[in-house]
Amino acid sequence: MKKIFSILNSQFSIIALAFCMAMTACNTNSPEPKGNTITFTESDEAFPNPERGLYLQTYYTSADLNSKATAAIINYNRKSPAKISLYLHSYYLTDYMESDIPQAFLDRLEANMNALREGGAKAVLRFSYKSDVNNAPYDASPEWIHKHIDQLSPYLKKHADVILCVQCGFIGVWGEWYYTSNFKMNPQKDADFEPRWEVLEHLLKALPKDRQVALRTPMFKRRYLKMRGDSLSSPISADEAYLSTYKARICGHNDCFVSSSNDVGTYSSPKDRDFWAEDTKYTFMGGETCEKASQSKGENAISEMEKYHWTYLNNGYREEVTNMWRGDGTMDIMLRRLGYRLVLDKVILTSKPKVGNAFEAYCVLNNRGFAAPMNPRDVELVFVNANDPNQKHVFKQDVDPRFWLPEEEHRFTLACTLNDMVPGEYKLYLNLPDPYPSIHNDPRFSIRLANENVWDEKTGYNYIATINVE
Repeated sequence: MKKIFSILNSQFSIIALAFCMAMTACNTNSPEPKGNTITFTESDEAFPNPERGLYLQTYYTSADLNSKATAAIINYNRKSPAKISLYLHSYYLTDYMESDIPQAFLDRLEANMNALREGGAKAVLRFSYKSDVNNAPYDASPEWIHKHIDQLSPYLKKHADVILCVQCGFIGVWGEWYYTSNFKMNPQKDADFEPRWEVLEHLLKALPKDRQVALRTPMFKRRYLKMRGDSLSSPISADEAYLSTYKARICGHNDCFVSSSNDVGTYSSPKDRDFWAEDTKYTFMGGETCEKASQSKGENAISEMEKYHWTYLNNGYREEVTNMWRGDGTMDIMLRRLGYRLVLDKVILTSKPKVGNAFEAYCVLNNRGFAAPMNPRDVELVFVNANDPNQKHVFKQDVDPRFWLPEEEHRFTLACTLNDMVPGEYKLYLNLPDPYPSIHNDPRFSIRLANENVWDEKTGYNYIATINVE
């Protein structure tokens, strides 16, 4: 399969700028257009938003196939103080290390995915075999792992709409790629790593091309890139971001966040830190802490989340750390800033819009979160007749929110031609729905802006203004 790798960062900088401008979401010093200016007030409210935030971890074992997720509990957790719209579903294939996954296990997987959709949430998925370092063997053979991935693939593709990403898993205790019986525990040579890459690539093939797979450390991705032809092991650049290449689809997860000077072996060198700081601009980062240390203090944790663009965090592990963060207010900051937090500053609208004419909404938006939205996301201008809500006109835009990087101002123009409309008063909305048809019209999967008096929870639209179309 063709891979696209960066060779010289300097060569790509010009391409990246052109690509970013094409997305109409770059910062610009060009004069603002004339028109009716609508200003917005930022909100400090904590609320659930799709594909980001604190998550709950749930374990599903081969020993208890009756344990299933329920839409009622998922919906209840959305309204909890933690505003949960994200889960880590950990599946343990303990009893199938030398056999096929039985249909009952696969049926439970499907039931859980349906419950997520019905309850209004998504999940990070991880599959592994053992959760006890005292209970070898720790994993299945590479051959059986490949067979299991093949069995899981139809379900991963069918339910990709409610999958945030998939942690590579399968290898080692907890699927964290260390304590392993069938792979080299401390790989050094290229040949030692190759069986791991075969599992990684098999899983990438098993997923839709718009979903990412997370590796446990930056060293793994850097080594993978080098072995697959990227001699510089360079992080993702803007022009490479969100392509269907393996490089663009490999993200990371840190399960010992701020737990020591190197996060308990997560980082093997300063180059690892530099790599993740850049690569996570366009790939998912999330996970959990595992030990309390001097590095765990709230101020440092927030700084690290900013640097590595965190999207998701375990709400409950490790308790001595998360309880500390709750006590000092750190968790409140994380609750609001994990992933994206999009704030409209102002919108300048075409003056005196008329039926049949061009219409523009020039937007100035800030991302107060730690990261950009990472999965595909639609952008729509929606006109709803103020006197007849059944008269609705939706105009899809050629704008990609995945390039709305954090702590930057983004200026872009939304445009349409007001055809097939009747003159009258219209409410104008910005809609940021999920592109998957199965959940496109579900407001729980649309992005809510962090502004006061804009959110319509019945539709998932963000209100801009009421205008008169002549």
